[in-house]
Amino acid sequence: MVSCNDDDEDVSTPFDSSKAVTITDFTPKEGGVSQKMLIFGENFGVDTALVKVTIGGKKAVVVNVKPTVIYCFVPTGAYGGDINVTIGNDETGYQSAVASEKFNYERKMVLSTLTGSRNESGDDPWNPGSVGIEVPFSEATGFRDDAFMKWDPLYPERLYIVYDNGGPGIQMLDMNKKTVQLVMSKAACFQDQRLRTIDFADDPNTGEKAKYMIVSTDRADNGQQSTSVWIVTRNYDGSFNNSSPRQVLAAYKQCNGASIHPRNGELYFNSYESGQVFRLDMNRYFETQKPGYEGDPWKPSLADGAFEKIFSIQDNGWEFQIDIHPSGKYAYIVVINHHYILRSDYNEETKCFSAPYVFAGDMNGADWVEGVGANARMHRPYQGCFVKNPEYVKEGRNDVYDFYFCDNQNHCVRYLTPEGLVRTFAGRGTSSITDNNMWGTEDGDLREVARFRDPTGIAYNEETNTFYILDTVGHKVRMISMEGEE
Repeated sequence: MVSCNDDDEDVSTPFDSSKAVTITDFTPKEGGVSQKMLIFGENFGVDTALVKVTIGGKKAVVVNVKPTVIYCFVPTGAYGGDINVTIGNDETGYQSAVASEKFNYERKMVLSTLTGSRNESGDDPWNPGSVGIEVPFSEATGFRDDAFMKWDPLYPERLYIVYDNGGPGIQMLDMNKKTVQLVMSKAACFQDQRLRTIDFADDPNTGEKAKYMIVSTDRADNGQQSTSVWIVTRNYDGSFNNSSPRQVLAAYKQCNGASIHPRNGELYFNSYESGQVFRLDMNRYFETQKPGYEGDPWKPSLADGAFEKIFSIQDNGWEFQIDIHPSGKYAYIVVINHHYILRSDYNEETKCFSAPYVFAGDMNGADWVEGVGANARMHRPYQGCFVKNPEYVKEGRNDVYDFYFCDNQNHCVRYLTPEGLVRTFAGRGTSSITDNNMWGTEDGDLREVARFRDPTGIAYNEETNTFYILDTVGHKVRMISMEGEE
């Protein structure tokens, strides 16, 4: 903190409780949570332990104090804008002052915790741990292990989380009830194998929307006959549980993800084996499901012609997920273990995605660098989602979506623009400077304060402009929303 003054001020003058405390000015006049503020006046003293500052009735964090200036941070929720300074304690006595002008508090997007917690040893149990038990957000624990998140198209209040490796299966967060429940057990429904992604498919035979949940599993226990994709039918009440009918839709090996094309319902899935991307014509599958069908039952393997390979993105050992643009015109292929993002354009004539090209990042170039295209750097990018940008809409752009994704080992959420620019949206708060860790648990201003710990899953609610992030090592579901909104 630096100031210039023609007077020879004694910067060591302590607070004098026999004299009034005054506020003469403050700067800036407007801002949001975590905004740095200087308050000018008289008789502030030099001991921060004696200084209390409230803004809009909320206590501010005081960083430093000199006899004529206080350095502090604007607290969250300081809507009223009144600035009050109180100096002293029971021993010295108190003096207070209120600024004649109000601070104009501006709401902004902030990070908060929706549900979950982590104990000191990091071994908190899965609660709920059994299928069908609803647990309030305030009591739910677990939320660890890499995960993928997806909204239910029929029930927009339902957010599903599917866990890889040690997780129990598929959870559902009900935003109306504010509860968490395990809806499908990994052991009971999916042969206790790794679950990677979920998506939803319509039924062209009946016209029912999102009748099926598409679940990808990562396994190689039966060679190229290993289950890659399951199709699960909703119950009559619209729910999913251990009793929901399910069938193997595609069998190959080592599937990292499966996505339904939003316009024509094709299924695209992959294999870690050699970086293959496969296309499955869902219409052919649904032909075998028509009432009265008398042909052969569905055979899910490549050898039986259930699907076709359309390209390989590289070679052996590429772990990746396929995120298809809402328009269906292109897809991003997020390569998790090689730290870059490819783009594949959809060919309207062939009705198929074409061979991909590098769109952001550099193969094996793990780092945290903001930039365009190959100049950007990521470190284990994980799930992403497309988010409509209102500015693009106003400008009349052809593509109005940015792509937000969890940058797992950079402990942040970043976004990718249609032009290939990668920027950090939330995380890596300046508090990391003090403990030299980019990861943490702090809620608050997205860039000044907020920190994550190995985030993986992400989902966005366009209606409420809210992001939900699975904070894997933090064992929490975090939420980015406009301050003051539930």
